[in-house]
Amino acid sequence: RFASKMAAKFQFLIIALVFDLSKSDVYHYHLNMKHYGSEENLRYRQSGMYSSSDAPSKTAPGNGHSFIDFGNLEFQVAPGFLSMPFPGAVTYIEVAVFESSHFHEIGVDIPGAASKQYCCTPWVQNHTNCHPNRGLIRNLDQSKSSTNETIEIMRVPVPLTPGLKVRMKHVAFEELEKKPYSKFKIRESGLYTLLIANCDSVNPVDILVTGETHWMNPFGYLPGELYGMMPFFGVMASLYAVMSFTWLVLCVCNWSELLLLQGWISLVLFLGLLENALKFGDYLKWNSDGERVSSVLASSIVFGATKRAVSRVLVVLVSSGYAVVKPTLGTIVPKAAGLGFAYFSCSLIYDLIVGLPGNSKLLGHPSVLDTLTLLMVLLATIDVSFYAWILSALVSTLTFLEAKRETTKLTLFRRFRAVLVISVAFSCIWGLYSVSASAGGYYEDHWKSAWSVNAAWEVIYVMLLVAIGFLWMPSKNSQRYAYSMQLKSYDPDEFGDGDDGYEEEEGDGDVDAEYGGALDDGGVQMIPSGFGEKSPQGSEKLT
Repeated sequence: RFASKMAAKFQFLIIALVFDLSKSDVYHYHLNMKHYGSEENLRYRQSGMYSSSDAPSKTAPGNGHSFIDFGNLEFQVAPGFLSMPFPGAVTYIEVAVFESSHFHEIGVDIPGAASKQYCCTPWVQNHTNCHPNRGLIRNLDQSKSSTNETIEIMRVPVPLTPGLKVRMKHVAFEELEKKPYSKFKIRESGLYTLLIANCDSVNPVDILVTGETHWMNPFGYLPGELYGMMPFFGVMASLYAVMSFTWLVLCVCNWSELLLLQGWISLVLFLGLLENALKFGDYLKWNSDGERVSSVLASSIVFGATKRAVSRVLVVLVSSGYAVVKPTLGTIVPKAAGLGFAYFSCSLIYDLIVGLPGNSKLLGHPSVLDTLTLLMVLLATIDVSFYAWILSALVSTLTFLEAKRETTKLTLFRRFRAVLVISVAFSCIWGLYSVSASAGGYYEDHWKSAWSVNAAWEVIYVMLLVAIGFLWMPSKNSQRYAYSMQLKSYDPDEFGDGDDGYEEEEGDGDVDAEYGGALDDGGVQMIPSGFGEKSPQGSEKLT
């Protein structure tokens, strides 16, 4: 049963070509429905809809009401298809609304047919006794139970007169009961489908569909499968605000002790705050009136791509010991910046194509799918390059610190390594879960939690950021981790061949307090990087 259900949906997807998953819940139409016999005579879209009884919220503008209103759809013969009118003649368009688990009840399988048949033509009627002629097939063999009550099929007569529009709420009627019908009330929560079919084989013409449909949930226009994203981004924006304010206070209080890496962390926090605040505002606007502001959405996408790119560069620099083990990284910084820019470019283009509502109709085009596939391959390649680079750099840094016996810094980088290992483990586990759930059709039955897939990645990211921020938190002892040399008292008799009296910093072993607790260098002078002042004797301290 499951295999046949999946096969039917796959076949229908091939015919429909365009599948739009709720980019806006005031959905504007301007599409050309091809005549019967073409591969574009069926179009549909889906969205998660809550019933009033189990909605997570019943606030304005939904106020507890849930429905799909398609009364403002307008139909006319496609311009240029007919050269002259045919008074009194009509062709029929059908609009079906149903809960998506009943997909298999639309259309029939005929032995010997190349694919499932969705339109009742004379040939299909001879094999199946389908009804009505010239219309969409509702599989009556599977309607003996009450489940088929969730399927409504409306028939719209469209005059064969060029330029003459008909509005659905004025002329449509429910197919079986012959009553006017233009609004579908949601009585049970689920993924719902609105299907438009041009099945008339007697008067086959192209039909231009314009107008709009309104998908109202009890809490507003936001699609049910995405409702959780609105409070999630609200919480994330608040969290970033608290983190940014706390980080700012620490930076101001320890201004003279700041490290360069702490400036990079400040930038990532600022970008995260902007991204999540804009996304929260976008979801609020979407829920209130069903429309999205492309400029706000595009800005959040830009800030998000920038944040992810800067974060990857930051982790490379930290793993390489920048400003902590080494004063400079030579060509590593421009190489890391170049790889980060490549990631930013690919990620930005991909997110703009997928994320902007105006592009939803393009996602079914083969050229666009090829472009998205290429971008995904490039992003995966860049990410693998980053991961390999980070691992190699971190191993080298730990090896260097162990050889120099710099215990304080070694402990810090070991903790950093543990944070990375935990985040990678969580990422792998969640990635495998997401792939296996998607392949098994899990989200069709668990659409209410589909939003958590992307949300989990944001949680993993912010946990990693919090851990890095905690390890490199601004404090009065921040300069303990700056690149420095230790200067011992000069004693000529003490030096051997090649010994110039300088050695690398050694930690004091007490690292459980704030950044190692109070400084106690045992008379050894610490000289942080960035300071090259002259001593009274004229010799320059090493940096």
